[in-house]
Amino acid sequence: MRTTTIYRSTEIRPMTTRDRRGRAGAVTGVLLGLLITSGVGHAAVTDPFTANFDVHRGKLALGTTTFRLAPGERQGCHVYSGRANPNALVRLFFGDVTDESRFCIEDGVIQPRRFAHHIQGKAKKSYTLDFDWSAHQVAYASEAGKTAALELGAKALDPLSIQIAARQWVAEADNPDSLGEAEFPMVDEDELKTYRLRVTDGGTIETPGGRFDTLRVDRVGDNKRLTFWLARNADWIPVRVEQQKGEDGTFQMNLTSLER
Repeated sequence: MRTTTIYRSTEIRPMTTRDRRGRAGAVTGVLLGLLITSGVGHAAVTDPFTANFDVHRGKLALGTTTFRLAPGERQGCHVYSGRANPNALVRLFFGDVTDESRFCIEDGVIQPRRFAHHIQGKAKKSYTLDFDWSAHQVAYASEAGKTAALELGAKALDPLSIQIAARQWVAEADNPDSLGEAEFPMVDEDELKTYRLRVTDGGTIETPGGRFDTLRVDRVGDNKRLTFWLARNADWIPVRVEQQKGEDGTFQMNLTSLER
């Protein structure tokens, strides 16, 4: 199978909670980082949209998640945000989660400027990343006071802008089904990691937001199963995401509405 190194990346961090028995389980935040979409060419990749999803673990409803892509303060720059809204039961153990990536596209290359990840009541798990591309460094700072500086190569992404990079990868392909695999570099908290994706046909699926013919994308290279389905008939926007989290079971996110 053909493997292409485009950006070298890693997964967007699952956000976790604990159920009444104290067992950790990924909740809506696990899907904030897994949303990978696509359009036709660079313009469609950065076209504004708002997508809403419901989130379940098996038959248990956990809440909703909303993603928005909007123009930034200057031409060529954008703001991509995600918000996990747990239901009342889950909120007893886990507060709201918000992510925001501010990035620009320079000569076709995605360059994050600032990323912020916040979990209500979790200062150690809440942090910011500030990218300095002139010095090829990124500054990490947690809300609990931990700091770190990392050296960057020519390309690196944050846990949300990586989704735009993956969209770009699919959008520019003459035949997305034959893309094979690609790697992306990403700053995950205070570490640099690698994220690898594999593309196959996803068939037709039903969601609360409609029926879609899809392309399936799987994370490969580790023991965490992650799968998402991109809609061929809706600008490659993801309409379903699944992640298997060990004993905690399968978490699934399904599209409920989309505004473009």
